[in-house]
Amino acid sequence: MGVRHRHGAAAPLEHVSPQPHPQMSLLARRSGPATPPGPASSGYSLLDAQLVMTGDLETTGSLRIDGKLEGTIRRADTVVLGVGASMSGDVYARDVVIGGTITGNIHATERVELQATAIVTGDVLTQTILVQEGGVVNGRVLMRPPEGMEQHEGRHVNELASSDR
Repeated sequence: MGVRHRHGAAAPLEHVSPQPHPQMSLLARRSGPATPPGPASSGYSLLDAQLVMTGDLETTGSLRIDGKLEGTIRRADTVVLGVGASMSGDVYARDVVIGGTITGNIHATERVELQATAIVTGDVLTQTILVQEGGVVNGRVLMRPPEGMEQHEGRHVNELASSDR
């Protein structure tokens, strides 16, 4: 298949890959020896900016929220709360990127990134955290040691994490 020019010659069509939205590239970024996602984690879900949802979500894939969610997110690979989005509930995921406002606790097995527009009212439990200038945490930040660390070194973090229960 081709495109005909004025002179009748056919030019081949070039396949152009769609460029990811600049903010969406956060889903593809991995640094360091990250745990590879499972086969079911290739799915991607989006809650649009006009959407208001009440209820808990469970996914093994990636989730981006640009609207408003009132509920808990469980078992996600990557969760992105976009700039201007809001959430009330806890997040349980491997990687979490916050650009909006969340009222609830964040439990990330690997990494949390708080962008300059992020406001977190709740505790953050993770191995690695990046807080950009302007990002706010109104709560505790509890660091979990990387997997493979000795059991006794992680005992203090586990005691702190369970002290609120």
